[in-house]
Amino acid sequence: MSDQIKQIQATYQPIEDRILFQLHTQQQQCMQAWITRRYLKLLIPALQGQHPQTGETIVQHQHPVERQLRQEKAQLEGDFEKPYEEPENLEHPLGDTPILLAKMTFRNLDGPEPQLALEPDEGAGIQLGYNPELMGVLLKVLSKALTKADWSLDLEPILDMPDNFTLQ
Repeated sequence: MSDQIKQIQATYQPIEDRILFQLHTQQQQCMQAWITRRYLKLLIPALQGQHPQTGETIVQHQHPVERQLRQEKAQLEGDFEKPYEEPENLEHPLGDTPILLAKMTFRNLDGPEPQLALEPDEGAGIQLGYNPELMGVLLKVLSKALTKADWSLDLEPILDMPDNFTLQ
């Protein structure tokens, strides 16, 4: 995604037993996707910097402590209490209904701008910059929805972080 992200929201929908993930960009595009428990179980390690199947570090050129500090800094700077506001006249490049996420693809991991693609089984998906700041924000947003879902998935490093944590 080349547009800058303006807002991100993840809400648990009990009737669907899925998390509705929404984001809209500065360029007035809105993307919506359903995240299932199975998909989130694979996504969590990827957001924490580990390959979902092997557990190996995905991007090797960054020191883990530096990565964690950048994630936490991004989380602290975000306004997570402000409700998601969908402005009028948003474009929906993936369609008006949410896509069902089924796979993820890592691109350009050795390059200057690595990417994570969240994709349905067929068709276009959501392209995100794979950087510590954004991954940290996604973890924080998804952790709130995960708490309501009660899916018993482990997000220990994120859920145990106190709300008033400060970087020194």
